[in-house]
Amino acid sequence: MIEDQSSSVRRINLNSELEKDFSYTTGQILSSMNCQAEKNAREIFIQYLESNLGDPALFPGTKNIEAYVIGILGRFFDLPENGTGLVLAGGSEANITAMWAIRNNERKKTTHSHSHPLEILAPQSAHISINKAIDLLNLKLVSIPVTDKYQIDIKKAKRSISSQTIGVVGVAGTTAFGTIDPLLELNELCLENGLPLHIDAAFGGMVFPFLPNSIDYNLSFELKSLVSMTVDIHKMGRVPIPGGGLLWRDKSYAQAIEFTLPYLAGHPRQNTLSGTRSGASSVAFAYLWEILGFKGFQTEVERCIQNTKFLAGELVKRGFKIPNDPIINILGVQIPDFSSFSQEEFHKVLWDHGWTTSLVNSALRFVIMPATSREHLIKLLHVIDDLMKEE
Repeated sequence: MIEDQSSSVRRINLNSELEKDFSYTTGQILSSMNCQAEKNAREIFIQYLESNLGDPALFPGTKNIEAYVIGILGRFFDLPENGTGLVLAGGSEANITAMWAIRNNERKKTTHSHSHPLEILAPQSAHISINKAIDLLNLKLVSIPVTDKYQIDIKKAKRSISSQTIGVVGVAGTTAFGTIDPLLELNELCLENGLPLHIDAAFGGMVFPFLPNSIDYNLSFELKSLVSMTVDIHKMGRVPIPGGGLLWRDKSYAQAIEFTLPYLAGHPRQNTLSGTRSGASSVAFAYLWEILGFKGFQTEVERCIQNTKFLAGELVKRGFKIPNDPIINILGVQIPDFSSFSQEEFHKVLWDHGWTTSLVNSALRFVIMPATSREHLIKLLHVIDDLMKEE
């Protein structure tokens, strides 16, 4: 008989532990690409927590809603009619799944040597999930330097292609500074070499389509080499965590990683890392889309970008430097030359005052999400002014 060991386990005070956490509701989290979920999305998410997209015979309606969500995302990026996709746990799972599909599709080619690892080209600005995929899939990462605009260096990428290269990664909305790679040039490079292109738009995918000049960024499946794209709905899509998204140009990439489940009703086919997948994120996004539509999402994106530009302008007035003008709601800044603070010290003191920033490439990084209002930023500027006076 197994003894009840609960009395011997050290008890934890849940309230005191949870009080240590930061809250998106304060508007002071400036280091995260996630945010407070929209109220309506949060409420309906809770109602459908137990829906399981991994068991479509039990939840056929939720499966149809996932397809509806993929259709919405697909229209943003001109996904072909025979395109497909999945709502996953986040951008990391989507990127890993995309690399998995590319590897399985491309390793069939006889031009690759079996005695050397297959290679993926990705910019140094790529998300860490690409490194995870490389490790899991026994591939080799060829990391391409970025330019001073924090975009992949196309010339160096071209020189790095080999007979073992099976795919190229581009980024639309880098984790560091929100930059977007030159997608037209990446597409041409891939077409010239017969390579598939994957775009990580985990953050930018719910930002760029709503910009007035969105067409200028060429984030579209009209890029003929583009086979897959990551788009998160739990970032600027404002549904509760977890909610990622993966779009495929056609079903061949989904089929390359497909498994049949003989133990479930209807023997469904699955092409995901997770077997059990909550449908709550799909339901929440579909519901929010029905309420807000394109215009509602656009309004929120525009507000975040306006606040980002406001903060950038105010910091410049105070002597801060902006290495790259923000194009979406991510801002990188360097403290004034006359400041006695180092970047690291200023970063730490802001955290001590409850304002979370991050340090990337010797720059302070601010992510301005929907929970952070203009009023919050004015309070932040007051804190910064006081800190500069104290020096």
